[in-house]
Amino acid sequence: MRIVYLSASNIPSRRANSIQVMRMCEAFAQIGYKTTLIGKQFGSGARVDPYEYYGVTKNFELELIPCRKIKGANIFLLPSLYARLRRYDPREVLIYARDIYGVSLAARMGFRVVYEAHAAPYNRVIRLLEACLLQSPRLVRLVVISEALKTFYTSRSNISEKVVVCPDAAAVPSMSLNEELSWPPCRDTLQIGYTGHLYPGRGVEIIIECARRLPAYDFHIVGGTEHAIPLWKEQATANVYFHGFLKPSIVHAARARCDVLLMPYQKEIINPHSNLNTVPWMSPMKLFEYMASRRAIIASDLPVLREVLDEQMAVFVEPDNPDQWVEAILCCEDRSFRQSLADSAYRAFLDQYTWKKRAQKVLAGIGA
Repeated sequence: MRIVYLSASNIPSRRANSIQVMRMCEAFAQIGYKTTLIGKQFGSGARVDPYEYYGVTKNFELELIPCRKIKGANIFLLPSLYARLRRYDPREVLIYARDIYGVSLAARMGFRVVYEAHAAPYNRVIRLLEACLLQSPRLVRLVVISEALKTFYTSRSNISEKVVVCPDAAAVPSMSLNEELSWPPCRDTLQIGYTGHLYPGRGVEIIIECARRLPAYDFHIVGGTEHAIPLWKEQATANVYFHGFLKPSIVHAARARCDVLLMPYQKEIINPHSNLNTVPWMSPMKLFEYMASRRAIIASDLPVLREVLDEQMAVFVEPDNPDQWVEAILCCEDRSFRQSLADSAYRAFLDQYTWKKRAQKVLAGIGA
């Protein structure tokens, strides 16, 4: 069976959704499916090799539809997508998609489809398209990233038998650190890390406050835009290092330089595109990347994170309580304690949360 993956992601880009779709296509190919990813490419063309940029094996085909970054681009590109789908026989191809516009088109063309949802629909058009898709006999599976999101969909549609809860995943890190990584000289002390965006709700202010209260430790923040980093730097003490954006293929090397990794998600994170709070049903890739890094994790005590982690794998603290974050970091001075956390999380990662395991789970029971 061939899988054609439809994505609204701009490839290559800094967005987590683009990393996710590239990794999933790599994993589908690894478990034996001929795979093609049809994505989008904003601008005049790629200046880097997408496979190298994301650190994925070139074991699947990649078709990028050139487009401009304008409102409604996903709709305007449907004729181009239609022309590409016409090349395939619906009897021989399974469509897998995170693109509601593309998957709706594919279902109308007679393809069997799997739709993966990462959030509730945020406008009337998407709500209408999803409502039609969920009633379509061409939909063979709805993949959601958390139990909370499953509850949302099953409370609105009678589709429980088609829903599979499958949190996100991470790649097994390379055994050798990438030589491209630039890292400043650090003190012989606890190294505390964070990787990800610096948007409101990500808890960067908590990290900076912890660094102010714990001057004996070094703190490393990897990620952020050229606009955001200077604003946070103005508030930070000298023991906070801002490394900026690192391409996905080498971020694992930055995590490996740390002893403890922080995940200070706040109770509200507003998606700038949908204006919705994503915290109730999110499944951040950062969580699984941290587990894969085999480093101690300190995490906000949020129900959706407890769907994956427990007290054997992480220290949970109140999201907005700096006192608890400081106390948790101090507990990680104990090498055996933090190693126990790291090992437990790593075992759970290998058992359930690699991309290959995820690919197998989302397709389990779907015949050729």
